[in-house]
Amino acid sequence: MIIEDFMPQVGESSIREQLVTCLRSNPKTLPSMFFYDHNGSELFEQITQLEEYYPPKIEIPLLRSTARKLNHELKDCDLVELGSGDCSKISVFLDEVPRDIRQTMVYYPVDVCKNAIEKSACNLQDKYPEMGIHGITADFLEHIEKIPGNRKRFFCFFGSTIGNLTVVKAMEFMKNLGDIMNDDDRLILGMDMVKDVSVIEKAYNDCQGVTAEFNKNILKVTNNHLGTDFDPEEFDHVAFFNEEYSRIEMHLKAKRDMEVIIPALNERIMFKKDETIHTENSHKYTVEGIKEMAKAGELSVENIFSDDKKWFSLVEMVKR
Repeated sequence: MIIEDFMPQVGESSIREQLVTCLRSNPKTLPSMFFYDHNGSELFEQITQLEEYYPPKIEIPLLRSTARKLNHELKDCDLVELGSGDCSKISVFLDEVPRDIRQTMVYYPVDVCKNAIEKSACNLQDKYPEMGIHGITADFLEHIEKIPGNRKRFFCFFGSTIGNLTVVKAMEFMKNLGDIMNDDDRLILGMDMVKDVSVIEKAYNDCQGVTAEFNKNILKVTNNHLGTDFDPEEFDHVAFFNEEYSRIEMHLKAKRDMEVIIPALNERIMFKKDETIHTENSHKYTVEGIKEMAKAGELSVENIFSDDKKWFSLVEMVKR
């Protein structure tokens, strides 16, 4: 087992600068990466178990059936998972791959969190001792060229994470990925599809309020970094489907006029009642949108594996 670390050391001053810049912007924003402190990660795990949150309930069975259909493509290849996290989804996928094929593969988890890579790599090595594991700590949006390309590669990007990127960033990512892919390299891309708006909005407005708590937690993370005095209870969780951009938007809306102090800068951030902080986007796709994504990477769409309702898809693309 090998772990390589390509992440630059980001100091606390750089994090503070990023947060302050976003709060000074108009409209105000906070980067969604700051959802995931320890508490935020636990809340997101709870979200994945909610009745209203449909993506994992559809994606997990799809991963099993898709792996069985693609076994023949996995022999003697490097399996590269982008944004691997705890590697739970790749385990579902690998369980459906015969052992004699797994022993010809090397798995490359790629994630910004070194601890997550180390922990999941150890767990996977115990579970699949016949398979090589080579962890890479990197931001795949910035360091895609760090992934070795000596053998045939099978890229996996699960969970509709691509939907959290802006359209420009998503297209740029696909172009960069396509540029480093060799002929016959493949990509499995998880994509949440356009469906009844009420279904989509319920998934981000659960009746237990877990998603609201998750959204507000970003203010606690901001307080920890900036020493600000955000009170999460002074903001409402707002999530709605923006049809023009085909995306769910998550915001935090101020319940009243207020000011938030940044002590280190002796600066006040002013809020008007009903003013929002934009915290996340989650784009939803059509078949035409899938084709545009593939075109950006100069890839061919080989298969679209979907559930019966066509709510979620795993899209197989190949470099020709």
